[in-house]
Amino acid sequence: MILILRFITTIHFIGFISVFLVINPESKAQNPLTFGEKDKTFLPPEHVYYFTDSTNSISPEQIVSEKFEAKFKQSTTGDFYAKHKNTNYWLRFQLINTSASNNWLVEVPDPHISKIIFFKPDFKGLYKESKTEGFDYPFQNKEYNHKNYVYSVYLPKDSITTFYLLINSEFNSSFKIVVSSPITFTSYAQQEYILLGIFYGILLIMAIYNLFLYFNIRDKVYLFYVLYALGCALNSFSEDGLGFQYLWPNYPFMNTFVMTYTPLLLLSAFLTYSFSFLNIKQHDFTLRNAIIIAYVAYVLIFLFENFVTAAYTLKNIFYLIPFILIYISSCRIYFAGYKPARFFILAYTMILISFIIFVLRVYGLVTDTLFTIYSFNIGFLTEVVILSIALGDRIRIERKEKEIYQQEVIVRLKENESLKNELITELKEKEIIQNQVNKELETKVALRTKDLQIKTNELSDFNSKLSKLVEDLNQMNIKLDVDNWQLKQQVQEEVKARLSDEELSTDKFKNLFPDESACLRYLENLKWSGGFVCKRCGHDRYMMHNSPFTRKCTSCKHVESVTADTLFHGIRIPMDKAFYIVYDTIRSGKSKTLEELSEILELNKNTIWAFRKKVQASYDSLKPKSKGAVKWDDLLIK
Repeated sequence: MILILRFITTIHFIGFISVFLVINPESKAQNPLTFGEKDKTFLPPEHVYYFTDSTNSISPEQIVSEKFEAKFKQSTTGDFYAKHKNTNYWLRFQLINTSASNNWLVEVPDPHISKIIFFKPDFKGLYKESKTEGFDYPFQNKEYNHKNYVYSVYLPKDSITTFYLLINSEFNSSFKIVVSSPITFTSYAQQEYILLGIFYGILLIMAIYNLFLYFNIRDKVYLFYVLYALGCALNSFSEDGLGFQYLWPNYPFMNTFVMTYTPLLLLSAFLTYSFSFLNIKQHDFTLRNAIIIAYVAYVLIFLFENFVTAAYTLKNIFYLIPFILIYISSCRIYFAGYKPARFFILAYTMILISFIIFVLRVYGLVTDTLFTIYSFNIGFLTEVVILSIALGDRIRIERKEKEIYQQEVIVRLKENESLKNELITELKEKEIIQNQVNKELETKVALRTKDLQIKTNELSDFNSKLSKLVEDLNQMNIKLDVDNWQLKQQVQEEVKARLSDEELSTDKFKNLFPDESACLRYLENLKWSGGFVCKRCGHDRYMMHNSPFTRKCTSCKHVESVTADTLFHGIRIPMDKAFYIVYDTIRSGKSKTLEELSEILELNKNTIWAFRKKVQASYDSLKPKSKGAVKWDDLLIK
């Protein structure tokens, strides 16, 4: 009671001036943990009380005051971790030491806490604040050079001592607390670091060994194995805190970066290795698409939850789906007859077993030992070793298959050699027969050659005579072409002369242009008498088109009709009748009436009137330029 009165007096004396308030441990309504029989004790959830400061603004002075004493809640197994990220959690626990030793260590074994501060009473009863430690602070801030958070405490025998912890984490951090003697902690830490060193050493050896195999064999599956082994190592570095201790102690931002992106890197490396080792694309095309879809879905959810919502519920669920699908696919591939998949399944089973042990430890169904705590590390290590054996087994099986194939090839080569000898014998026999046949053929060919020579001489004489006849015929054709051309010119001149005759009757005109083809042919000779020139591009070469009296430009492929850009462009009356209307229209003072033309041509008067109007307009436009009578040809082609 004297000790209690002394504490109360000290509290009233210091008041609100002191930095940290003095507390009477026995006055706290809490369930203290009695220990001392064992050198290492885990605090059960019911012995740890917590208070959630959602505003992150409550000071240590307020927390240790009697005002906040009733606000602390007793922990249970279900809420024995930080549920809300970036939120201050105040933990309070009391210890009763029954052993003779007063020096103990308080350890917080979760290395992923972003921020942690430990408050312990000194000999005067005042609370002393430790350095701010955590994933967001340099490693040198830690009181002990250990991957976990360790604090030395002084515990008088058979007295109640109250401690506080401030935890604020970006990850779901545990509230687990361990009290150990210095000797026990040192022994455990040595064993722990030795086992972790063996773990990382084996991973490094496996990676280097398979990297050399890749450079020798040039099989990409070995390179993918190296990437997966390094991914396992990096993932373990982020999980056990050794990466922060040895690789980037002065760069705490790397902790969050590695913790965030290592799972994606590990999954990508494992998928790449699995696809290459199992050849899933060839052996299990159905699940291949499902695995790819699951992987893409996880990546999208990963990006969405990390950069948009900052919630990690779906990401953790979808992370397991590609692993499960690959495990199912490996079993399917093995039962389909691909033997190298057996070691892959065995290695994967080791990971599943370690995962089951991890879940059992989380729910308190198994005790915390080096084996259970590092079950994932052991599972990864076992998996990596077995996968390395699987690669060797794969080479052995492939080599055995090659040897069987080579034996089959040798047997076939021997069979081919036997067949080759038989073929050579047959060829020799055929060669003898062929020589006999060749001799007979040479005799017959000689006789035939002699006959052919005689015939050739006769044919040569005949060809000479024929060449002379062909030459004479060509001269005659040339003369006929000249005569035809002159005759054609005469006919053209005659047509023009007769058209200029004002007394040309209807019957005579029909004799000159009996049908539409005669009119189009006349128009064709008239339009392209100087050669073809494309109206669109000016090119002077053409080819005949499917439609008669049309020409197609060989350059721009423009098709031009004979009536295009002439007086007859777009008309719907027969060309022979249109020709006559033109002729009748330009007859000076002797044009027929519309009724007469309608009766002669059997056309509607309005049709005749419209076309006649078009002819008259063209005639009037050409008359000033012609300085006299408008020529028939100029009028037809405008």
